[in-house]
Amino acid sequence: MPKKIAVIDGNSLMHRAYHAVPQTMNAPDGTPTNAVFGFLAMLLKFIDMASPDAIICAFDAGRPAFRMKALEQYKAQRPPMDDDLKVQFPIIEELLEAMDVPVVRIKGWEGDDILGTVAARDEELGYETLLVTGDKDAYQLASDKTRIVTTKKGITDVAIYGPAEVEERYGVRPDQFIDFLGLKGDSSDNIPGVPGIGDKTAAKLLQAYGNLEGIYEHVDDLKGKQKERMVDNKDMAFLSREVATIVCDLDFPLDLEECCFPSFDPERVTEAFKKVQFNAHLSRVLKLVGRELEKKAAPLSWEPVVTGSQADALVDAAVARGETVGVAFVEPEQASLFNVDLTCAVSTTQGTALYEDEGGPAAFARIVAAGSFAALDVKHAVHRVYPADTSEPALASDDDLMGMRAFDLGLAGYVLNSSVTEYSYDALLDAYCGGVLPETKAEADLACVQAAAARTLVGPLTEALGRDGSTRAYFDIDLPLVGVLAIMERTGAAVDCDRLAELGASTQAELDELSARIFDMAGETFNLDSPKQLSRILFEVLGLTPLKKNQRGYSTDAAVLKELCAVHELPALVLRYRELAKIKSTYIDALPRMRAGDGRVHTCFNETVTTTGRLSSSDPNLQNIPVRTEFGRQIRESFVPLAPDERFLSADYSQIELRLLAHLSGDEHLVVAFCSGADFHAATAARVFDVPVEEVTPELRSRAKAVNFGIVYGQQAFGLSQSLGIPFGEAKEMIERYFAAYPGVRSYLDATIEEAKAKGYAETMFGRKRHIPELKASNAATRGFGERTAMNHPMQGSAADIIKLAMTEVQRRLMAEGFKARLLLQVHDELDFSVPEGEIEALSSMVREVMEGVAELRVPLVADVSWGASWAESH
Repeated sequence: MPKKIAVIDGNSLMHRAYHAVPQTMNAPDGTPTNAVFGFLAMLLKFIDMASPDAIICAFDAGRPAFRMKALEQYKAQRPPMDDDLKVQFPIIEELLEAMDVPVVRIKGWEGDDILGTVAARDEELGYETLLVTGDKDAYQLASDKTRIVTTKKGITDVAIYGPAEVEERYGVRPDQFIDFLGLKGDSSDNIPGVPGIGDKTAAKLLQAYGNLEGIYEHVDDLKGKQKERMVDNKDMAFLSREVATIVCDLDFPLDLEECCFPSFDPERVTEAFKKVQFNAHLSRVLKLVGRELEKKAAPLSWEPVVTGSQADALVDAAVARGETVGVAFVEPEQASLFNVDLTCAVSTTQGTALYEDEGGPAAFARIVAAGSFAALDVKHAVHRVYPADTSEPALASDDDLMGMRAFDLGLAGYVLNSSVTEYSYDALLDAYCGGVLPETKAEADLACVQAAAARTLVGPLTEALGRDGSTRAYFDIDLPLVGVLAIMERTGAAVDCDRLAELGASTQAELDELSARIFDMAGETFNLDSPKQLSRILFEVLGLTPLKKNQRGYSTDAAVLKELCAVHELPALVLRYRELAKIKSTYIDALPRMRAGDGRVHTCFNETVTTTGRLSSSDPNLQNIPVRTEFGRQIRESFVPLAPDERFLSADYSQIELRLLAHLSGDEHLVVAFCSGADFHAATAARVFDVPVEEVTPELRSRAKAVNFGIVYGQQAFGLSQSLGIPFGEAKEMIERYFAAYPGVRSYLDATIEEAKAKGYAETMFGRKRHIPELKASNAATRGFGERTAMNHPMQGSAADIIKLAMTEVQRRLMAEGFKARLLLQVHDELDFSVPEGEIEALSSMVREVMEGVAELRVPLVADVSWGASWAESH
């Protein structure tokens, strides 16, 4: 087998990775690392796929003088490299050097020329070459020995092009590719080519005449405009070809016979990768040389392990002693006739109780009722004895859940840093105990070590919460809510399937009508769900002007379609089609299928998903049903009370985030506006537009409302101008007037940003922190996002804390005061109940009392309560 050498176009891959990976990754010193992370992901994917014998990485070091002399505008249109990308090149070079990958950078030459030179040298040696690049210029280098590996989309989807693949895609051979570029040009490099000659025409000409010289020898065979353009631009065609030609004979030292991969020192690689905290990549790199990333096992104790009656005795004794035990449930990865359904382990100071039968849930039920325990995900564990389906028997009661003494490990990790996405045993043990889970094979062993980890982590996490100042957010707000959410999930929500069936039929009829109108306008049928086919209709068939491009061609996303609505009717119809199709599949068709054995839909409420502290819901996501559209209202009409003699009751905080802005900023005019009980948006309009409140028009009130909510979310003048459809200058003036009217708000927001920059996080009035690494970004757009986040978190996060506190107290009062009403749903600032008609007044009074009294503010907290025959009618 000939030696296989891979040559990486470093600039190409770094640029692609930079735009494909979110710009929120940073090294411990704050340096951005998203491009480096994506580059390595592509490289490792490529290594797995191709197994090269050697790897070389080439980087640009200027633009060749001959190209600049031939064509002044060569690459001149390219904007300067983002600072956040520029600072990552030294990092990737250091990592590549640690991996023993030669980095080649030749002053005054581009990476393409290094690729071409290495490929030419390889061919002389009889080696195979794989050129890894996103630049199509490299297709001219394809041969029997040289192939091009190009990224198709994202950072890990790649395709390999040899001569046949190049010809199949472009209709020309690799040796014709420079002539192809000379004709059609290359907009990405500012190479003009011949105006009016595109891919297809260039390919046809070369298929007929071989190369540029052949075409111009037969130029008289051409006709009309095509001949005129070719004749008028002959010099530019040859000049474009010259500039596009990759140089293959650079002089630089590189011993290809000595190059090999992998040949690196594992210790050096480990040191380099750990500096930027790329543990996942490091693990894959070390495996290339048969090494494993050494993971120190956390100091866990789980012996002795007992079963049967001894296990029960061990658990009951631990409960009697009042100690906090660790609990873990493990399901088999692959079910078989010989596997138990569920393994449960309970870790105590005296050993581990192991259950591989129904004894596990029974023991856990006793712990929930009378003991103290820790688990990675308490709500998930509790559903083992309290299923989220009322048709299944429960081994624990509502009282047990509200009174349980539990410690949720994942929730503690979330409160400590909501910007992290993983709250696993390994992540928590590594962060707080300096190790990971010991390796195990059997489910029983895994359950034992997980239970031991759960018990071990309680102390370190409790101490960390105290050091972080997050004790209140965890122990007073998030942890007590776990039982409430488990009860709500078991209760579920009732849906009217007949109503959904009617809605589904009428929606399908509208979709069919929309499709017919769209096809009629387009003059042909096509796949409405295909962005590529829609792009062809919009920009080729209808001739609309494309607004932006993505990796798959011209974009047809919602923002683009909204802009195009101004010039053609079809984009508006497509937007409506997409809205109806999505809601039909997500809710109308799906909800009846998602009913459990009791006929109800049981959403899952998540505490560790959002970075703000807000709850989210999933399977189904009931927070994404459109609120302000008629279609969304029709979906909500399908959610009905649990029983025929009950009503659907909703209690919703009124303008809670604006009230929190008044409280936190202390702005006297804002506080007075809320305390007066007058129309707040009208009062704002009066101050901002300097008119008496009685002269405020609906339009002025609407604009003031947009500014009010925009300020809460850190909206700038551009965003406000877009949302109101007004000129940028007018929006800027409105925001300036707002801050002049409420100067305390400007001072508060500025101080909040400065404090967040100094601390690295923003926090709520209850001490819930949100870490914001974007505040340290050198990229202005990323930093601006961080500043808006810092402004918004105290309001949005505090609102989330308040509704959580209210939920826990409402559930406690429901049970203590003997209400038959059930808390069903929470959607942002709203609580929803199924309530017997005879309890409506009492429940309304109790819920309003709790929601309005759960926190003391400078301004009143106001909860609006209403009810009806469905969720929609309760508003």
